[in-house]
Amino acid sequence: MNLSPADDAHPKRTSLILFVTGEAPRSRRAYHNLNAALDDSTLDVAPAREIDLLRDPQQAIRFGIFATPALMRVDASGSRRVLYGDLSDERRLKDFLSVL
Repeated sequence: MNLSPADDAHPKRTSLILFVTGEAPRSRRAYHNLNAALDDSTLDVAPAREIDLLRDPQQAIRFGIFATPALMRVDASGSRRVLYGDLSDERRLKDFLSVL
């Protein structure tokens, strides 16, 4: 999903952004857990955009991210919610995704 900076702030529909730190084990687990949850769901959502903060650390400041991995949900109004961790808690992840 290629989003311009304006699209990041106000997407047309709810979008997901996964913030990772390279190939760190917790980042890879978060990526795997998110994709598994989306594959198992009936949600009609675009794939999460992945931002590697090792490659682009300014994005942490831009989005207010202070730890990784982190999954951000941005709705059409620009409202942002963040779930921190490797997304291994299936209940928390399911609840986070349930508003999509």
